[in-house]
Amino acid sequence: MTIYEMLKMGRKPQFSAISFLRSALFASVLYGFWVEAYAESEYTVRWVGDDSYGLEIAFKLPPDEGAAGRKLAARGVAWGLHQQVESPRCEGGTEPLAKDGDGGWIAPEGCKEVIWTVSPPTMRDGTVDVSAQASVSMAQRKWVLLSEPTSLLRVVEANSQQSTLRPADAGTELLGATPMDKGGWRVPADNNAPEFFVVGTPGIEHRRVGDFTVRYVADDWQRVHHLGLMSSHAQALHYLGDVVYADTPVPERERALLVVWVGIDARHGRAGGAAGSRSFLANYMIGGDKNVPDHLAVTFMIMAHEQFHQLADARRGELPELPAWINESIAQYYGLRAMQRAIHDAATAEKLIRQFIDPDREVEQRFAEVEGMFAIDRPRALELAYRQGATFWAELDRTLRVASDGASSLDEYIPGLLQMKFPEDGLLPQAFLTQLRSWNDSRIEQAIMKYVGAAPDTENSGR
Repeated sequence: MTIYEMLKMGRKPQFSAISFLRSALFASVLYGFWVEAYAESEYTVRWVGDDSYGLEIAFKLPPDEGAAGRKLAARGVAWGLHQQVESPRCEGGTEPLAKDGDGGWIAPEGCKEVIWTVSPPTMRDGTVDVSAQASVSMAQRKWVLLSEPTSLLRVVEANSQQSTLRPADAGTELLGATPMDKGGWRVPADNNAPEFFVVGTPGIEHRRVGDFTVRYVADDWQRVHHLGLMSSHAQALHYLGDVVYADTPVPERERALLVVWVGIDARHGRAGGAAGSRSFLANYMIGGDKNVPDHLAVTFMIMAHEQFHQLADARRGELPELPAWINESIAQYYGLRAMQRAIHDAATAEKLIRQFIDPDREVEQRFAEVEGMFAIDRPRALELAYRQGATFWAELDRTLRVASDGASSLDEYIPGLLQMKFPEDGLLPQAFLTQLRSWNDSRIEQAIMKYVGAAPDTENSGR
């Protein structure tokens, strides 16, 4: 059962297509400086084959520290993604590298560069679910969506550093999100969110959206413009940027984004997104039945959900990643808020919101318990975060507005919350609780106890 089918049937979606392994996607994003120093390891990519369809990727390994051999792996495999690396070998060699018991490859001592191929499949129009994060040939093989987590090998070692991806020759066009000072595009370190690239010659549009410079790529610009996706994304980015960066200018190094739009047939019910540190993939729904407003609402919700993740993790800077339930639930709430602003049909927006936000729904697990579920039953934990979590933030927002007679809301607390350190037990930061309790409103305490499970501060609960 796919996401859109579950939405249409009123069943509880598990939303793996919206937030596939989010803890891996947004793991402690450390963006670095806008103009980066040259990295000692680097990748190059070029077209290979008579049809200019496959890719050859070469990886100049970082300096060897004396190990007899180093393990290489595509990091997305550990997240459950399908790796797309084929026949890696050392430069000058013909034999593929040996594999270990975990499916990684071993680079022998003295191997300074590893070369492999990637054969992105050509998918029928309307069948690419971008949340799978796969390298795919697009638009009749005119360009390739290159997925770093499935298609770039990395040395499996602690404290991996960022590197660079460059075109290997003048005949290979390459687009990324973050330019490096010596050319090419940034490949993030292991403790960063992943990245996505475009190889080939797609149509590219540049827009200035507030403080952000956005490069847009699409599989079909006529459809994208017809659906108004550019203006809707700009509206969502304005709104979410104002929430996340309300108290400070957006840092210069955070202002470049790459957005890739890919249509998916609504009859299949799949629609997803994936956001890396700067790059952003989003499905938009095409075909299917004639219920276009519902399609657009789901598209905008997914888009805004992923965009919030990107902005929130950029705002956290070098702080550890957010707890999974916080990360997912707050992105879902603000994704719905942004969708509501982009949809002109208020009834359609409200119908989708009600599928997630329901104060009368029974609380099945408090979030201190849900946090632990992410390691053992992620689909179920995501379902609770999207529905129960979005309801918690909606209730807290509503209570703050009522308590302040409309003078305050959750928005004013978000920038500070995103820069707080969170306890490891799945609860909220004490500093945030103290801010909320300054209202001396028992309804705030009740919402915290009902959904989060934090013990009330009876001295300041305002009872």
